[in-house]
Amino acid sequence: MNSQVFYGLNIAWGLGATPITISGVTGQYQSSDQELKLDENEVRDQRGNVVAWTGYNPTEAVTLEYVATDASTASGSAVLTYPDRGAKITIGCDGPISGSGWIVQSTAIKKTNTDACKVTLKAIRYLAIT
Repeated sequence: MNSQVFYGLNIAWGLGATPITISGVTGQYQSSDQELKLDENEVRDQRGNVVAWTGYNPTEAVTLEYVATDASTASGSAVLTYPDRGAKITIGCDGPISGSGWIVQSTAIKKTNTDACKVTLKAIRYLAIT
């Protein structure tokens, strides 16, 4: 088997070589979307122009998509695993989403007869909550 070959610019490619892990969840991770955000407050003058701006409460949000897998023989019957809503999870990987303190906000499960079952997990991390 040939190894992958890259030419041209050095770029960050997809999820990279290090897999994403979440305790208690078995899956082949397909995508990761991260959003860094904060709350804001604007002060306006009598003309409606913003004259002061304050950013506070920085948070991070992540959306992970994975295909359910397990170690048994390939038969299309892998057990679907995912954390409960409100559960605190730790994400293991290379990169900024790695670490503890993530709180699961929602889980979406998509099943179809033409593709593998996909799970989309959304979580948020508040810097002031450990």
